[in-house]
Amino acid sequence: MKQSPLAIVCKDLELRRDGLQVLTLPEWQVATGERWVVMGPNGCGKSSLALAILGRLVPWEGSLEILGHRSGRDEILSLRTKIGFSGDSLEPLVDLSVTSRELVETGFVGTLGRRFSTPTRTQRHRAEEELVAWGLADFLDRPLGKLSLGQRRRAWLARALAPKPELLVLDEPCAGLDPSAREDLLDHLQRLATHRPALPMILVTHHVEEIAPAFTHALALLGGNMKKHGLIKTVLDDACLETLFAKPFRIRWKRGRARLVRPD
Repeated sequence: MKQSPLAIVCKDLELRRDGLQVLTLPEWQVATGERWVVMGPNGCGKSSLALAILGRLVPWEGSLEILGHRSGRDEILSLRTKIGFSGDSLEPLVDLSVTSRELVETGFVGTLGRRFSTPTRTQRHRAEEELVAWGLADFLDRPLGKLSLGQRRRAWLARALAPKPELLVLDEPCAGLDPSAREDLLDHLQRLATHRPALPMILVTHHVEEIAPAFTHALALLGGNMKKHGLIKTVLDDACLETLFAKPFRIRWKRGRARLVRPD
């Protein structure tokens, strides 16, 4: 059987922020068509890994290859148009006077804020199409500062998907969403997996309820170290969740969705 191309390859990876070690990964690979959940408590290195995949955090030691480009050695700025990203780490870098439409249009050039070039007709159409798909048809030209938190989250998700990326990285995309908006997001990701089955996805979260049924693999992190990785149901079991969150949680799966319960 022919092996799937690899979207991400980590080996002996060490990440540091402000001089402090935040994550070590001896080995981790993401193949085309795999959809990974990166799970762990706050401070375990999840968001640092997401930033490294985006090229905004360079490895201190070891190697990290993204879409065939090695971070710290190869030119990776061009990857920012090939990696769809949504997460808290980028939101503070954008002026809140930027409109939803302007935000999404920056996804085609990999910048933040307003574009320095005029979007093509095709790009404008794709930006509007994706915003409409996320329920923002009436907010295309509304500044981000006048949107609710949930609406801003959806605008960022539209930005991530409008360029039809080769890799999708979502850093806690459900943060701030009410239950209805969260389910809309998960339904959208499920449909995306159906329409683009080869698209590798990375979902960073610490809530098992935010995992869509389409996700296939999981990477469990604790204290900046990898605890377990592999097929999702072999990783996210009772023992792993109890280790990660230091409570006797039990995970229950139904129709591909998970929930945590506390034993009586």
